[in-house]
Amino acid sequence: MTGTLTAGGPADRPGAVDPDVPDAVPDTAPHAPGETAAPPRRWPGRLLLAVAVVWALFVAARALLSGRWWAWNGLGLAPPVLHLLVPLALLIPAALIRHGRRAALGVVLLSLLLGSWQTGLHPGALLRGTPSVPPDALKVVSWNTFFWDQDSDTDAFYAYLRSRSADVYLLQEYQNARGDEPAPIDDLARLRKEFPGFHIATEGEFLTLSRFPITSVRALRPDGLAPPDTSWADYWNIRVLRTDIDVDGRPLSLYNTHLPDLLNVDRNPLTPAYHRSVRQLSERRDRHFEALREDLDANGHPVVLAGDLNVLPGTGDLRWFDGLRDAADAGDSVYPATFPVSGPALWRLDWAFVSPRIDLHRQSVQDPPATLSTHRLIDLRLSLPAPGASAPATEKDRS
Repeated sequence: MTGTLTAGGPADRPGAVDPDVPDAVPDTAPHAPGETAAPPRRWPGRLLLAVAVVWALFVAARALLSGRWWAWNGLGLAPPVLHLLVPLALLIPAALIRHGRRAALGVVLLSLLLGSWQTGLHPGALLRGTPSVPPDALKVVSWNTFFWDQDSDTDAFYAYLRSRSADVYLLQEYQNARGDEPAPIDDLARLRKEFPGFHIATEGEFLTLSRFPITSVRALRPDGLAPPDTSWADYWNIRVLRTDIDVDGRPLSLYNTHLPDLLNVDRNPLTPAYHRSVRQLSERRDRHFEALREDLDANGHPVVLAGDLNVLPGTGDLRWFDGLRDAADAGDSVYPATFPVSGPALWRLDWAFVSPRIDLHRQSVQDPPATLSTHRLIDLRLSLPAPGASAPATEKDRS
């Protein structure tokens, strides 16, 4: 007997695929009598969605809590560029999963949106050509020297400094270490030999060198600081050195800055002592931030503020620099990270800010020899406003 063709369509045949049913899977495997096909696996989509949600919550918490809640200082130290890389990495599997695709894609795109301004990226550097710098532009460099020349060849250290050919040097960690404690040094005789004609200001760990006359020097010492953690009190109590100079009849205020660390990496994060240290450092940072902001608000001169701020892009700590211009906006680096020098620089800890009325021509971030410091050097080229010139009436120059 020959077979007959039934009236049913393709969907009536066992194992056929109905094109109108999404995510239908051909069932070609034989089944024992009474056995049903295994349901589609949903756990990959659920796992991906969970990861995306956790990351989005982390990004949102960083935006809300960084620089405002002391406990976050011990949590939010991931390299800022991860706020771009993580959601981009999640987008590919989110687009390929079969179940929960829309939810996963939505959460990943939300985290990308929330984190886009926390990345520390300056894409404008890709479009910015080599700017013209007037021959009379002021050259300012800022550098955390990392315990001065203690762990490097002294001649090589000074040769590198001289090779910068700067008009102004804002140098941090003009100090050595004795055991686990910072210790003051006196290298003024060598400095005068290496930089003849320069004017020198030093307090605590700070050293400012200027080709132009220094008109005033003031170390900012906030009130209400906790007792210092080491025998050298000025290391803890002075975190900003203000030096005013006269540049051919035009005043300029230089803020040489090194703010306290966010946390002590030598402590065990699983101990109460670690969290006490994070809180104490946060309280100390706030005191120094407040003193700096108060001085900036009362200062009518053009300002250059630079140094190791221990501030990360996209965090609440940047509010203390409102009214100043981030020099990286005129930089040549898409990701102007400054730490560490050895290997890829992932964190931007060193910054430079200037008053809006200063004509900023260029910022560049440069690698010193790795034997000299763990921090990269910031090079600024700028011009001051003409004598008697003021900012436009619409410009809010709080400095």
